[in-house]
Amino acid sequence: MYLKAAIVTALLCGTVAPAFSQMVDGRPLRPGEDGFARVQSSITIGIPVKDDEDIAVQQQAGLRSFYKVAAGSCAMVIETIADTCEVTSVTTNVNARDRNMGGIGGSQITVTGQIAMKVKFKASIGKSVP
Repeated sequence: MYLKAAIVTALLCGTVAPAFSQMVDGRPLRPGEDGFARVQSSITIGIPVKDDEDIAVQQQAGLRSFYKVAAGSCAMVIETIADTCEVTSVTTNVNARDRNMGGIGGSQITVTGQIAMKVKFKASIGKSVP
């Protein structure tokens, strides 16, 4: 009985230990206190469907376009507001819709996604101009 209790106690203490490793002056770090912040971008790309081409190939082309934008996101952030940048996650969704209502519109592929980045802002950001 005591062995079970000791094992459970050891497991519980082991799961809480990582939380204590993030303490500064006896309190946990808040987002941004380590000098980094999270920046997130949402993107939607609409592509008209070409009836004479395979829809799967067109969807892949749409995803490829999105990933090219994601790949350049950190470069743009560093160029404008940050000293460092790291893409931490990318999510995408592809939808194909037939919008051909009475011969108006046409089918469309929509690629939506989000890009999350961990950045360290430039020192000049947030300082007031005299």
